[in-house]
Amino acid sequence: MKRRRYILLLVSLLMMAVQLRAQQGTEAANGIKFFKGTFSEALVKAKQENKILFVDFYAVWCVPCKKMAKTVFTQEEVGKYFNEHFISLQLDAEKGENVDIAKNYKVAAYPTVAFIAPDGKALSVNTGAMDKDELMEAAKIAAGESVSFEELYNKYKADNNDLDVQQQLLLKAPSFLQAQEGMDADKWVTRLQKLYKNYVAAKAPLKLINENDYRIILTLEGDEDKEHKQYMIDLMNDHLDDWMKKLGKAPAYYIVEANDIFAEDMAKDGNVKYKDYVEKVKNQYAKAYEVVGLTGITPYEKAKLYFDALYNLYKNKDVNGYVKAMETYFGKMENNLRSADYGKAAQNLYMAAGKSLKAKDHEVAIKWAEKALSQEDAVMDRVNYMVMIGDSYRELKNYTKAREYYNQAFAETLRLENMEMPQAMLQGAIKQKLSTLELLEK
Repeated sequence: MKRRRYILLLVSLLMMAVQLRAQQGTEAANGIKFFKGTFSEALVKAKQENKILFVDFYAVWCVPCKKMAKTVFTQEEVGKYFNEHFISLQLDAEKGENVDIAKNYKVAAYPTVAFIAPDGKALSVNTGAMDKDELMEAAKIAAGESVSFEELYNKYKADNNDLDVQQQLLLKAPSFLQAQEGMDADKWVTRLQKLYKNYVAAKAPLKLINENDYRIILTLEGDEDKEHKQYMIDLMNDHLDDWMKKLGKAPAYYIVEANDIFAEDMAKDGNVKYKDYVEKVKNQYAKAYEVVGLTGITPYEKAKLYFDALYNLYKNKDVNGYVKAMETYFGKMENNLRSADYGKAAQNLYMAAGKSLKAKDHEVAIKWAEKALSQEDAVMDRVNYMVMIGDSYRELKNYTKAREYYNQAFAETLRLENMEMPQAMLQGAIKQKLSTLELLEK
């Protein structure tokens, strides 16, 4: 009887698996049918059929790329529209000739999807994961069935007081800008930055509190105009309850990140005004910093310890004081610490003091970098920490240990097999360090 039940259960599970595979197969069949061939061949086919070429630039390690491929490209509505209007192609942007193709279309992150005219000119380039509605909107604009960026800009010029048109224009701006080149790109950046600032001023403070305007702020605010960014974070902070009610904790994190960057930049420049930003942690931005959720230490205590130590190191080159302050910082942070905290502490030693570091300082840097390494899984960060440790051992004239860590770093780069350009650059730098080591040993 037990055996019979087992067999029935096994049959049931197998049937479920078959049904699931069949369902997945149906979804894939109803989704986008991607052309099997090279970019050049796809472009020829697009010309022959007088269609636009849709290209999904992906990387094999990119999780959002895989999610889009599985959950967006397979949807029936998406497949029906794309199969009718486009020749679609998926390109591993870090493999072979695809590297240069991706560079030509200014692909700098993944996923990136591009709509390309049959003559090879980019119509729009969209960076970042998109849901079904976002992808369909981009597709309809490319196909001429939705209002394009240029059409919206003409509407804006006809009536520069229409805030709805301005919002649509600014939402489309990032993908439009990515498709521009040379002087055209510079010209549009200047225009859109002016438009963006006027738009924010016209809607501030309360009419900006919505998902679309928050997305505009995230993509167009930038870090170049610090005065305007300060204006934006103060604007959010003054109405933080309303922002968080509408958008959750994201606006608070935006304020925290921006204020921390201001404080860090000032401290590294040796500008005592960094203290003004530290004081905001417990005063003006106290509510925003509550989202950080520290245990055993307040956000203000954390900020004061860290930025005071950083200022002292960069301004006064006081390595001993920095090491002592950071050890206190690590002790008070305890369970709040991440691997990056140790790695960043070591890196600041190298950047601020460089060749003036003494043997005992290198020993501290090694200790911190090893702690970072023991907790870090990301390949690029692991390579960085290994090279840092190797550099310190080289300065300590322990060439055996230096070679050991350089070789470990090189071996770690082999895990970047699908990231050809970063892998080649890292391996070249490590080989150079190994060559220098050979000269030192002679």
